[in-house]
Amino acid sequence: MHSNGLFRWSFLGFAVLVLLALSGCSSNENVNEKVATSPTPNPTISNTSNASENPTNVGAAKGTVHIENIGERRIFVYLPAGYEADSERYPVVYMHDGQNIFNTNTSSLGKEWRVEEIIDQLVADGTMEKVIVIGVASSDGSERGMEYVPFPDESIPSDGASAAEFTQYFINTVIPYVDGAYRTIPDRDHRMIMGSSFGAIQALWMGYQHPETFSAIGALSPATWVSNGRLLDELAKESGKPALKIWLDMGVTEGMPIDPLVTVLKSKGFVLGKDLFFQMDPLGTHEEKSWNRRVHSPLIMFAGKEAGQTIKHEVSDYLTLIGPEAIDIRLNLLVTMDNGMDFTILDGVEYQVLNPEVGQVDKAGKVSFLKPESLKVNVSFQGVTEEHLVNYEHYVKVFKVYVKSLDVDEHGDEFSINLKLSARKLNSTPEYISALVSAAEKIGIYTIKEIQEDSISIIFNTK
Repeated sequence: MHSNGLFRWSFLGFAVLVLLALSGCSSNENVNEKVATSPTPNPTISNTSNASENPTNVGAAKGTVHIENIGERRIFVYLPAGYEADSERYPVVYMHDGQNIFNTNTSSLGKEWRVEEIIDQLVADGTMEKVIVIGVASSDGSERGMEYVPFPDESIPSDGASAAEFTQYFINTVIPYVDGAYRTIPDRDHRMIMGSSFGAIQALWMGYQHPETFSAIGALSPATWVSNGRLLDELAKESGKPALKIWLDMGVTEGMPIDPLVTVLKSKGFVLGKDLFFQMDPLGTHEEKSWNRRVHSPLIMFAGKEAGQTIKHEVSDYLTLIGPEAIDIRLNLLVTMDNGMDFTILDGVEYQVLNPEVGQVDKAGKVSFLKPESLKVNVSFQGVTEEHLVNYEHYVKVFKVYVKSLDVDEHGDEFSINLKLSARKLNSTPEYISALVSAAEKIGIYTIKEIQEDSISIIFNTK
């Protein structure tokens, strides 16, 4: 981690809170759509139930869910429809935070993914093959971070203290138990590991370090800020490319950096759309409802058909704010494939600005404004073109919320930012705040009027 790493991730924590507060500012006007040593196995399968409330898969054959214990830890077991009547063997999806994936009554926050309903429907539609799902419950409170954050740090007592032990427990106890208790296909080609938030960090690192055990990883809303962003640094140090398929996603309002993670994995040889899939969800928040809406894609990646052609295009835009080295407004082309997956396209997209006097879009989809007006852009991929409007006023509101969260004197559209007090507020340095404000000027939302030793004055660009 570079010398400013701690400041970068301290600011990121603040930025996440601001973006969550801004979730009410997002507008559907920014989204355009076009269709084109384990215990003796002795599970009690007879004590089963359909765990979710308000089922959405009416007409689909339903699998069953039950709970059992491996020692003191609960596991939540989904068996596909017909399991008790047939003799087939099945692939297995292992999921962290297992108490949250099937039933609101067992969920930590009273919310669930409804994974069993989604799988039942995908199987009924012929979109994916039948699988077994094993949800492994997390420990409570700070113990969860100790197990799920894989990088011990003495300065952060809640991170990583028992992560290595948990990984070994998972591989050497949970998996052998499941393979002995159920009719699994007991090899790495038929195992996936998945999680969200801290659980996504644990799933990504466990799967990446153990490709002999897993062939696929699903990391939904990975908490990339934990351990001061050490996951990115550790992945960058890894040599070679494990034989894995990896799913990553993030919601726009979550504000956590996902683009750098995609970049690191691409540098290791992973290819977007082949063995690396990424989605920036324009409506996504950091909770089970959003993971419910996206989980079908990593499931299909693991146990569905290969993607062929796009059948639907949706264009949105979002702000990525990591630090002075990465602060941009980006266009986001989200496609639905003929196999049912939804993911963001980063490569091979063409952008044509229809009002170039107003702004520009580079090859990576990064937007800059030359005038305080909304930017019209044609976004083209595989012969389909969608016109999209980048709402200038929306980003004025976003940046004003950020600026007002610092220590400022406000006079209409002019703000004077006190660098020392702002740095103290963010546990950062005046130099870092100055660099951040200066870097963001390139987007064209505001102009720097004056830079002094202790302050920066900016004026928002208005008509």
